[in-house]
Amino acid sequence: MQNFGFDLRQLRAFVVVAAELNFLRAAQRLHISQPALSQTIRHLEGTLGVVLFDRNTRSVELTEAGQDLLRDANKVLGHAQKLADNALDHATGVRGVLNIGFLIGTGVDLMPEVLRAFSERYPDVRVLVKEFDFSSPEAGINDGMDVAVLRPPISADHVELRTLLEEPCVACLPLGHPLAQEKSVSVYQLLDEPIVAAPSRGVWRNYWIADEYRGGRAAKVVHEAGTVESELQAVASGRGISITALSTALFYARRGVSFPVIRDMPPCRIAVALPEPATIAAKNFADMAVAVAKSGQRDRPVGSTDSPQPAQDSSRRRRSL
Repeated sequence: MQNFGFDLRQLRAFVVVAAELNFLRAAQRLHISQPALSQTIRHLEGTLGVVLFDRNTRSVELTEAGQDLLRDANKVLGHAQKLADNALDHATGVRGVLNIGFLIGTGVDLMPEVLRAFSERYPDVRVLVKEFDFSSPEAGINDGMDVAVLRPPISADHVELRTLLEEPCVACLPLGHPLAQEKSVSVYQLLDEPIVAAPSRGVWRNYWIADEYRGGRAAKVVHEAGTVESELQAVASGRGISITALSTALFYARRGVSFPVIRDMPPCRIAVALPEPATIAAKNFADMAVAVAKSGQRDRPVGSTDSPQPAQDSSRRRRSL
């Protein structure tokens, strides 16, 4: 690239002198000495090979060449400022593209709130959401996603997890099951049951088939389901039971399925995951997700173990219509 021999600092000095038509006032605006400013203008004139100002002891005026340069200099400085602003926007996460991974069935009510709040706060960030099924519980956090909303535990290295919500685990039972009418059950009452599992192998699948409670015995996996709908369909048809989160009962209620709370299984989590290192936009999204989740917890019933069994109640209402 050609070296033109002058820089933006010199153009800025020229524009300020042209605005003030007084070297002393221009030097004060630029916070430099008047001799230094005069030397800068002389260097610019020498580089361009033209006289930019007519100077005498009483006044300073732009020459014709100076008037032409002023128009172009303002454009160049404007473009340079826009370039700097855009770069700063990208660096601070207020402009660019954000790829968000989303594990199906996770934070169904929370995600729209978070996305809306983020878009309002960062309107120049283009948000691309990709949904992952149960075969990819990491929701792409190690495979190109900038940030992900998922349910721990996951098999992923160098990932920061920030908890958004905690909620009870529930058993997903067909209505004809002996425990279907119970408000709560023990996890140990479920261990001999045929169970519907995720298609993926690893810690996430093991968690949802209650592997840590089995004392080394293998679970009786009778079906693998990649989505909430296929999981509930398998349970409703009597193929087996499953273990899921209470929000599944609230947002995926359907005829033929009951959701008693598992009273002796710790709450499961919804979390936002950040790779290391994370982009500024991803961190901004995570901060927003945590803030929205925190502000909404007062109104969100999923954390209460006294919550009703929506699927069972819903099916009763349907039969009464």
